[in-house]
Amino acid sequence: MIEEMLKNAGLKKTKQRNLILEIIKSSSKPITAEKIFEIIKSESNNTNLSTIYRTLNILCEKSLLLKILKSDGTASYQLNDASHKHYITCCACQNSVLIDSCPIKDLSDKIVNETGYIVTGHSIELTGICPKCNKK
Repeated sequence: MIEEMLKNAGLKKTKQRNLILEIIKSSSKPITAEKIFEIIKSESNNTNLSTIYRTLNILCEKSLLLKILKSDGTASYQLNDASHKHYITCCACQNSVLIDSCPIKDLSDKIVNETGYIVTGHSIELTGICPKCNKK
């Protein structure tokens, strides 16, 4: 799957791209560059954090990844495929809960019909106060 994604995007298969995409693919939720770096470092691979950032930027430019900018200024990444997911994050405890469906799908379809654009990806961040924190 990863090799096909890279080929379709016109990118060469490299060790770093494969490794980063595998880590993101295996993550249950969007993952930061720093967390990717920790995983790679723990596996004794010699990849610099700057290489990870460059690779992530290229993969985002080619629409293979979605970059999710959080309100605290951090960025997380997930695959840009049919199984992309959205989360709501508690502002108090930072716990995230998966939203079952894509809340943007209907809006995205409407924009495609109105503008003629081909939507290659989207991201949305929902924040709030979770029930547990709300009781405090």
